[in-house]
Amino acid sequence: MNQEKKNWFESTSWHTIYLTSLFIITAVVLYFALPQEGRFRYEFQKGRPWMHATLIAPFDFAIMKSDKAISEERDSLLKTLTPYFIFHDSIGKRQITSLSSKIDVITLKENTEILYSRIVKDKVLTIFQKIYASGILEQGTGNLPPIAGKSELFIIKNNLAEKVSTGQLYSLKTAYSEASAKFDLLKNSDPDFKIIIEKLHPEDYLAVNLSFDPDKTKAEEQKILENLSTTYGVVQEGERIVSQGDVISPQTFIIIESLKTTFEKSRGNFTKYYLIIIGKMVFICMLLLTLFLFIYNIRRKLLKSKRDITFTLLMMLIMIFFCRIIVSANNVSVYIVPFTALALIIRTFLDARLAIFVNTITALIVGFMVPNGYEFVLLSIPAGSIAVISQNNLQRRDQLILTSLIIFFVYAFTYIGISLIQEASFASIDWTIIKWFLINAALTLITYLVVFLIEKSFGFVSDVTLIELSYSNQKLLRKLAEEAPGTFQHSLQVANLAEEAILRLGGNPLLVRAGALYHDIGKLTDPQFFTENQAIGINPHDRLSFEESAKIIMEHVNRGVELARKHKIPEQIIDFIKTHHGTTKTSYFFIESNIKSNLEIDESLFTYPGPLPSTRETAVVMLADSIEAASRSLDKKDNDSLKRLIDTIFQQKIKEGQLDYAPLTFKDITLLKEIFLEKLHNIYHVRINYPKKES
Repeated sequence: MNQEKKNWFESTSWHTIYLTSLFIITAVVLYFALPQEGRFRYEFQKGRPWMHATLIAPFDFAIMKSDKAISEERDSLLKTLTPYFIFHDSIGKRQITSLSSKIDVITLKENTEILYSRIVKDKVLTIFQKIYASGILEQGTGNLPPIAGKSELFIIKNNLAEKVSTGQLYSLKTAYSEASAKFDLLKNSDPDFKIIIEKLHPEDYLAVNLSFDPDKTKAEEQKILENLSTTYGVVQEGERIVSQGDVISPQTFIIIESLKTTFEKSRGNFTKYYLIIIGKMVFICMLLLTLFLFIYNIRRKLLKSKRDITFTLLMMLIMIFFCRIIVSANNVSVYIVPFTALALIIRTFLDARLAIFVNTITALIVGFMVPNGYEFVLLSIPAGSIAVISQNNLQRRDQLILTSLIIFFVYAFTYIGISLIQEASFASIDWTIIKWFLINAALTLITYLVVFLIEKSFGFVSDVTLIELSYSNQKLLRKLAEEAPGTFQHSLQVANLAEEAILRLGGNPLLVRAGALYHDIGKLTDPQFFTENQAIGINPHDRLSFEESAKIIMEHVNRGVELARKHKIPEQIIDFIKTHHGTTKTSYFFIESNIKSNLEIDESLFTYPGPLPSTRETAVVMLADSIEAASRSLDKKDNDSLKRLIDTIFQQKIKEGQLDYAPLTFKDITLLKEIFLEKLHNIYHVRINYPKKES
C-alpha cells in the first residue's frame, strides 16, 4: 500500500512539474513573440470623445502623414516627372544608307536616267531623315508605360538633354503611315518617279531610334521625391494635444497617432527598456493565469491530460506566431489570418466554452502586437464566438462552408459598425479591408485539412472520423455482419440504446455509437462460441470445461483490442472494447463451476481483465450492453419485467464497483434507467396495460 501511495505521489508530482514547465515555456515563447517596443497607454477612436486626462506632448515629435496621404502626394509629384529617352543617331544613318543603296540598285536595273534617280533619292531620303530626326518610338505615347499620360519627354543627343513634345514623335505605326503617304504623293507627281518608288517598301527601312533611359529617369524621380515630406509639422514638448471630453477630430487623430508611433518606436533609456520587459512579463503571466484558472474551475479534466493541455497551448502559440509573421510583412493585413480556425479546431476536439475562452485570450495577446489592436479584439472575439456557436459539430463539408460565410458577415458587419462610429460616413469607410475578411473566411475552409493532420499527430478523433467508423459498410463492421450476424445485431441495438442515453444525459453521442458498434468485435475470431451466433441445438461449449469456456468468452476482449489495432481503429474506440465488461465475471460458467465442483474455485479464471469504465460514454455502453443482452433472455417482456431487469443490472454493477470510476451521479443513474426502459419499450413494442372499465 505504501508503494502504491509513493507511485501515486511521484506520478502526481511529475504531472505538476510537466504542467508548470509547459506554462513557463509558453510564457517565454509569448514574450519573444510580442513586440520589443513599448506600447502607447491610451486607447482612442476617431470621432469619439477623449476619455483620458488632458494629453500634453511629452517630447517634440513630428506629425506623421498617413500612408494614404503620402501615397497621394507621391503620385502627384511623380506626375511632374519627365522621362528620359536616348536618341540613337546611328540607327537612322544605317537605315538611310541602306535605303540609298537600294535606290542605286533599282536605278541600274531599270536603266533609269541618272538625273531622275538623284531627284527621287533626295526626296525619299529627305522623308526618312525628317522622320528619324523627330524620333521613332516602339509604340504610341499612350501605350508606352514610361510616357503614358505625359506631354513632354527629354531626348538625350550627344550627352545633351532636350525637352520635346510627345506630339512630335513617331511610333513605328505612324512613321510607316507618314512614309507611305509621302511615297504616294511622289508616285502621283511624276510617272518616272513611280518606277523607282514602287520597288521600295518603307517598313523595311524604319526602326526604333528612341529607347527609355531608366537610370536617368530614376535619378530624376529621386530628386523629385526628395521634396516629398512625410510630416505635416512638429508638435513642441508641453503643447496641449487634446483635452478630456473633446471629440477626436481627424486632425487630432493624426497627431495622436503620430505620438503613438514615435513613442512605440523609441525604447527610451536603459531603465525604461527593462521596465518594458517587466511589463510584458506581467501581462503575459496574468493572461496565462486567467486561462489556467478558467481551465482549473471549468474544465479541470483538461489539466489531467498532457496531450490536451499541450495541444491547447500549442494551437494558441501557432496562431499567435502566424499573426506575428503577417504583421511583420507590413503589406498584408493581419485579417488574412484565419483566426477563427483556432476556436473551431479546439471546439472540434475539446470543448465549446474552452474554445471561446482561448479565442478571447489569444485575441487579447495578438491585439497587443497588431496595429489598431482594440479594433482587432473587437472583431476577433465576436467572430470566433459565433463561429463556435454556429459550428455545433464538424460533421459535414457544408457546415464548414456555412460557418465560413457566417464568419465573413460577422467580420464585415462588425467592422462597418465600428467604422460608422468613428467616421460617421459610409464614404469614409475603408472598403478595401472587406477583401481581407473574404480571404479570411475562405482560408477557414482549410480547417478540414488541419483537423485531419491533428488527428494523426495528437491521436484525437473528430466527429467526421467517428461518422466514418460508424458506417455499416466499413470493412470491419461488414465482416462482423457477415461472419457474426447475431453479434452485429446485438451491437446495433446497444448502439441505439447508448446513443439515446448519452444524448439526453450529456456526452458525445457519435463516440458512443462508434464505441458500441465495435465493443464486441473480438467475437469475430470464434463467433460460434457466443449464444447470439449459435444455431438451434448446437453449442460448442458442451465439449469444453467451464474454465475453457470462460477463457474463450473472456478472450474476446483482448482479441477485440488486437483486431481493432490491426485495423487502425482509434484508441478512444478501443477503450470501449476494453471496458465494456469491466472486471465482472462470466456468471454462467462461474456459477455452474461452483455447483458442480467440491473444490475451491479460482475466481480469476472467470473474471474479465478490465479496466473499469472511467467516462460517461464507456459506462453507458457497459450498462446498455448488459441490459440489451439480458433483455433477450426474458420470457415475458412487459413493463414490470423490463423495469426489474434494469434495476437489477444497475444494482449489480454498483455493488460490484463497476461504476466507481465513472462520473455518474445518482441523478444520472435515475435518468439512465428511465431512458433504457423507454427504449426497450420501443424495441419490444411494450404497451401500457389500460385499466378495465367496471361493468
